[in-house]
Amino acid sequence: MDKMKKTVVLVLMMALLLSMGTLGAQGQTEGVKSEDPKFLSIAGGSVGGGWYVLCGVIAEFLTPVFPDTNIKVATGGSVSNPSSVSAGKVEVAMTQDNIYADALAGSGPYAADGVVKDLTGMLRLGEIYMSIFLVEENSKYESIQQIIDNKMPIRIVTAVQGASPSLATDRVLEAYGVSAAKIKEWGGSVSYVSYAEATSLMKDGHADAYCGPIMPATLELAVSKDLKPLPLDGNIIDKLHDTYKYGISTVPGGKYDFIKEDLRVITENPILVVSSKLSDDVVYRITKAICENDDKGACINDHLCDMDSRIGSTARWWTDSSGCDAILS
Repeated sequence: MDKMKKTVVLVLMMALLLSMGTLGAQGQTEGVKSEDPKFLSIAGGSVGGGWYVLCGVIAEFLTPVFPDTNIKVATGGSVSNPSSVSAGKVEVAMTQDNIYADALAGSGPYAADGVVKDLTGMLRLGEIYMSIFLVEENSKYESIQQIIDNKMPIRIVTAVQGASPSLATDRVLEAYGVSAAKIKEWGGSVSYVSYAEATSLMKDGHADAYCGPIMPATLELAVSKDLKPLPLDGNIIDKLHDTYKYGISTVPGGKYDFIKEDLRVITENPILVVSSKLSDDVVYRITKAICENDDKGACINDHLCDMDSRIGSTARWWTDSSGCDAILS
């Protein structure tokens, strides 16, 4: 019987010690910042594009904030990036505001797979001119409508599939009543490639037109080729705005050597999204690092120079006196 009593006492003492250890551990976590992630991947766009470069700059901002974290930049696209975040392939990614809305609603390019889960908006970065249709200045192409009416076998290059610029190109063609398949029937083509490859194809004469945003690779092309834009018809721009909620803006004449007159275009707003599984503390520090360096990062691409991250009226993670706010949703 004495042996049994000793055993019971020993078990109770062990239980008491374990409970004290647990309480002590719980007490230590209160008021302490969350543990830094071991890995932090940031998905941008394709190599040669502005997003990929910008994400590299953001990675530099984050390195001193997360010194023990393995931070890397991954290729991606506006449409594919939200799904990559949801699947846990990356923790931070760039996309467009209208694509983000589709992801949360399970509509548009996500209609087949449904709502994209574990996705949270973080920062709005600016405005991008979309679907600028460029051809060589001395080419036979005078307008997009001329190309369609005459079924001209034009070879178009645009961004990789899964990126919002290629989606916008498809929607532009659709608004004109054609498609990539229809252009192929005429003897032409629509190729979905990286910005660097698009530039090479145009330089070498293997492509006749580029349709997409103005990227560093596009400016490189303009050095070796004299280019001119074929404006989207006004009714097409209005249709894209009404149907897909693209913004409408004007590229001022002279902003680029190849745009000599004001050019009305559709626009998208690039944003950063994060995994909802990241702690608020980690997201706060990511947001803070970007906001405190926005003067360095915003102008890495010309179209991001008007950095405005104020999507929400009140910041969930970070607000400073300059008005750099985080997204609420």
